[in-house]
Amino acid sequence: MKVRIIVTIIIFIITAKLSGQDTLKNSIVYPTGISVLYGSGSYSQKDEYISKEKYSGSLPLFSLIWARDHQQYLYKLHMSYRNSSKIKNYNVSADITHVTINQGFLYPLKKKTLLNRDLLLWIGPTTDLFFFFNKPDIAVSGFDYAQSFALLLSTSVSKEAILKLKPDLQLESSLKITILSLGMRMVDSEEDDSSPVKLLTLFSGLNSSFDLGVRYFLSRKISLKLAYRSEIVRISAWEPLLSASDSITIGLTCKL
Repeated sequence: MKVRIIVTIIIFIITAKLSGQDTLKNSIVYPTGISVLYGSGSYSQKDEYISKEKYSGSLPLFSLIWARDHQQYLYKLHMSYRNSSKIKNYNVSADITHVTINQGFLYPLKKKTLLNRDLLLWIGPTTDLFFFFNKPDIAVSGFDYAQSFALLLSTSVSKEAILKLKPDLQLESSLKITILSLGMRMVDSEEDDSSPVKLLTLFSGLNSSFDLGVRYFLSRKISLKLAYRSEIVRISAWEPLLSASDSITIGLTCKL
């Protein structure tokens, strides 16, 4: 049964490739449609509400992306989920969850050339919702509990670039940085009288991501992407929270 499924998938990919070979041109193609993405790599964090110690491990990434071309601009919706209960500091483990939802608009800039190849750039505003939850597996007494959360509702700036390498291959890069955020953080009311809700700048509440990879077109409507992705979250308005990850991602895009 498994062999049949694998053979079917291979035949589908080959058919899609052959049917689309003659229709691909040298022009840059933005990956509109639906994309699914999986990533894995290294992750580390310091959540000083819980401990000043660093926890590290692997935090898998699952993403769903929708992009649509509206001629004058691109609309993009990106949702991602990350979770692992194996983020550790020596023998102490923590259950870490990241949830990100962002939507925004990308406006094309004037076409440029790099190494005699077409280079297209987009830039635009993005609205982000980021949720972080940390539940370490440590013993507590009485009514105390060991858990931490943070929430950022942010206005960001996104920039994307695509460099055409071959008719069916292009290099893609993206960068997103938060500018202004409404932040929420768990606060110990017995030891800290600061508000759990604050207005944050990129210096006190940063959520950024960077992506660099190559996309291969099996046909005009189906493409695969292999990329390196980096994510950094730094919140310093309360007890500091810092998390960073480096992942290798693979994605499949279908243009509807």
